[in-house]
Amino acid sequence: MGHMQLGSATTEYTNQYDKGLLFPIARQPQRAEQGIESNAEPFTGRDLWNAYEFTYLTPSGKPTAEVLQIEVPANSTAIIESKSMKLYLGSFAGTRFESHESVLECLQSDLTTACEGPVQVRPMDPNPASVLSARLETAHCLDDEAVGVPEGGYSTDTLLLASSEVVEVTYYSDLFRSLCPMTGQPDFARIILRMTGPQLSRPGLLQYLFSYREHGEFAEQVAERLFLDLYRAAKPTKLGVRAEFTRRGGIDINAERVLGYRDWDYVRHYRQ
Repeated sequence: MGHMQLGSATTEYTNQYDKGLLFPIARQPQRAEQGIESNAEPFTGRDLWNAYEFTYLTPSGKPTAEVLQIEVPANSTAIIESKSMKLYLGSFAGTRFESHESVLECLQSDLTTACEGPVQVRPMDPNPASVLSARLETAHCLDDEAVGVPEGGYSTDTLLLASSEVVEVTYYSDLFRSLCPMTGQPDFARIILRMTGPQLSRPGLLQYLFSYREHGEFAEQVAERLFLDLYRAAKPTKLGVRAEFTRRGGIDINAERVLGYRDWDYVRHYRQ
């Protein structure tokens, strides 16, 4: 496998297929920091990568243009460092493949090996989805709460119970920002939260999300930290967290972690 590219001062680009560009990052060290023992995750879930600018050559040398969706199970051993994923996908651009099926098989095999878990690769409908999908029609937007960014950076101090009454509720926010832990560049996301349990304070919940504004962590790790913090604060019987990050370099990452809920079908939101 390749070496760490993210944050590197110099980058070599190639348009010739090279699976060696992939750089896996083990999930367990970050999970251990959160108190999760190996193979004892309190959630299931997946990471969806949408690659909007994928291209390769047909046997005649004709370029193609395609949108791919890459699904990585949350129980895979590793994630892929994002810049190495972009360089790897870019290496297909000048390479001829016998068929579309052979390209998908190649992608799936390489990524499954790198992640040490069964990765699925499939074509994606390039047409944009509606601004607010049906899954959020009954959701509560947190963004009208009159709170600001808390001082001191990331903190769970504002995750307070508003009521012990057990309710089922869905919240979302389009005001989330965190930082890439390698480059310090901002990552923006829609955060969707589903909970069945005691009610958390809405202003406090939004302020908690704001506390990530200068916090550096990979997208997959953000979703897991959100899940664990909410679980510890409210002890819900069911919990779902999805972090839908906007695209950078032609790829967006959507990490979902769930307990008691089924995965939602992914629907691309308006900023992606």
